[in-house]
Amino acid sequence: MAALARKPKLDSNAADQALTRCKVIMLVALCALVTLNAGCGGLPPSDGVEPGGAVVVIVVDADTSAPLQVPATVIAGGVRGLLQPSDEQLVLRNVPVGSGTPPTQPLTVTAEGYVTSVQQVQMAVTAATWVTVELTPADLATTGTIGGIVVDEVTGGPITSAFVEFAPPTGDGARVGGFSDNTGEFIIGGVPAGDRMFTAQAAGYLPDAGTVRIVADAAGQNADLQIELVAGDTTIDVPGTVVDVFTQGPIEGAEVSIGGSTPAVTGPDGRFVAPDVPVGDQEVLVSAEGYENYHQTLQILPGIGEITIEIFERADDPPGDPFTVTGTVTLSGAPDNAGATVTATRLDSGTVLDRDTTDASGHYALFVPPGQYQITVEFEGRNISRELAVPPGGVIVEDVNFMLTVQ
Repeated sequence: MAALARKPKLDSNAADQALTRCKVIMLVALCALVTLNAGCGGLPPSDGVEPGGAVVVIVVDADTSAPLQVPATVIAGGVRGLLQPSDEQLVLRNVPVGSGTPPTQPLTVTAEGYVTSVQQVQMAVTAATWVTVELTPADLATTGTIGGIVVDEVTGGPITSAFVEFAPPTGDGARVGGFSDNTGEFIIGGVPAGDRMFTAQAAGYLPDAGTVRIVADAAGQNADLQIELVAGDTTIDVPGTVVDVFTQGPIEGAEVSIGGSTPAVTGPDGRFVAPDVPVGDQEVLVSAEGYENYHQTLQILPGIGEITIEIFERADDPPGDPFTVTGTVTLSGAPDNAGATVTATRLDSGTVLDRDTTDASGHYALFVPPGQYQITVEFEGRNISRELAVPPGGVIVEDVNFMLTVQ
């Protein structure tokens, strides 16, 4: 399992923002209020890929931005696939959307000669989720690849989306990790050779740890690890930053509580650490003087890393015009831009709150209350989407524009 080719099963815009109350604000693409490295914005057309549950992954070399010349194993929400060098992209189907707000799933990408990449991907609700992953090259003479399986100690059943991480024995230095698939198997590359501590964590299980010696890929293969976890309640410390949604400046003195944990207060740099947060879907509550209260649900997983929470300045302005979101859709290859359906779906509930059809100029207008939305454009079986925030206080989000290739 240490060598990727040895066991195939384990291979596998935005114009400047101008915030003026009762004036128009330009917002081309504002992703989630909780930023978790989501794939959104100017995405290519879906080419018929089914919405919700399909993840389309493109993998490139971080140094050259060129497609990889070696196969890449991709695991999203437990679903595994193998991206071949001859393929432009990999489509993973039936990936669980998730129940968080916004919904997210862990994504792990491993390829020979590269450091494994891990991120939390924000899942699109009414469209396929597109993600581009950049892999950092690794020196095969000094780093190794190791695989294994994570199972329940009692039943022996596989544990999906267990996070396995390798770190120096001192705890300081580079850490490399990845998530398991729905058979419990994982494969992680670019781990520095030598003695390494490993930890394994999963929702509903107590964490486990151990020590292993990593052999560099150029020197040989590493034996598979079998990790057995005991069921129990897992808690982790969740670090993050609270910022103003428009200025991106840090907010001092914000009170943050996640999953009922002891509230943490942000410092001058806006940073906080919420202690002992239970793994799973947890409520995130944030309050700060002069700002609207923030309330969302976040999926807490081991290895989640630092989160960013963006909150709105309190506004008491009157309601805006009969629309709150407007823009144009360009249908490349069509005689004009008429007939595209534009839908606003609220992320926290998955409810469609408004829908409009473009005229010949491609113009559309939607009326929705403040909140976080996914705007989806559909035309002749193709779709494209992006996520944005509609702030309170009658602010209109303009120029939310799309281009969809139809031929």
